[in-house]
Amino acid sequence: MTKIVVIERNVFFRAGIVQLLSGLTPEVTVSGHAYSDLDVEPDKTRQATLVLLSVSSPERRDSLIAASNRAYSPKSMILMSEGEPTTDSMQGLPAVVAGLINKQSAPEVFLACVRVVLAGGLCFPQRMGDAPEIPHRSTNIPDTEISGKSESKPVPAGTEAAMLGLTPRQYEVLVLLARGNPIKAVARNLNISVATAKVHTDSVYQRLGVHNRGEAIYAASARGARLGRATSDPAPTAHFDGREG
Repeated sequence: MTKIVVIERNVFFRAGIVQLLSGLTPEVTVSGHAYSDLDVEPDKTRQATLVLLSVSSPERRDSLIAASNRAYSPKSMILMSEGEPTTDSMQGLPAVVAGLINKQSAPEVFLACVRVVLAGGLCFPQRMGDAPEIPHRSTNIPDTEISGKSESKPVPAGTEAAMLGLTPRQYEVLVLLARGNPIKAVARNLNISVATAKVHTDSVYQRLGVHNRGEAIYAASARGARLGRATSDPAPTAHFDGREG
């Protein structure tokens, strides 16, 4: 069972996120909490797979992260910022933070970011430009836990490759990258040279308009790609306003 905890001070926005994520898969449970709920004694029964934490101000970021860690001991955390994420806002983040997203992002962006992090990736969407290289990291969360349907079949590779504007070989490279494989392992899996694997990787980044592995996984997931994972039920289409009242 995947347990997601949403920590947000605005009750209406909090309810919107909980509603949006509750339809992710039948295997996901989502609960919403206010900042005041962080002032509790540590309890293993509350341990979360993922915490989405709203950061009200840069000054409170570190204290809120620490309090969330104490209260829910999450495997991963996504920070929800009041504005567009910046390079500075990513500096000094603890390892548990696997994503940073603007609270006013569209619902499908929230869903894509959550899927990427649950799959073991990093999700730091931002305006393309001086984006730093963000390494991929793997977790022990199985794909069936994300999809909620162990009997489901993967989406045909050719379908997703065409949807993303990639060649079949480029798509194979992207799938291996999404699974956390380094370039040498990609080359070995596809029986090609490391130099060729690098060329394909650069081509994938160029076609997706990104700069690194983390952004490539995010961009592909945001367009609906499963990258070799099993299919799941359609995501809900609920809309919510990220502005605080």
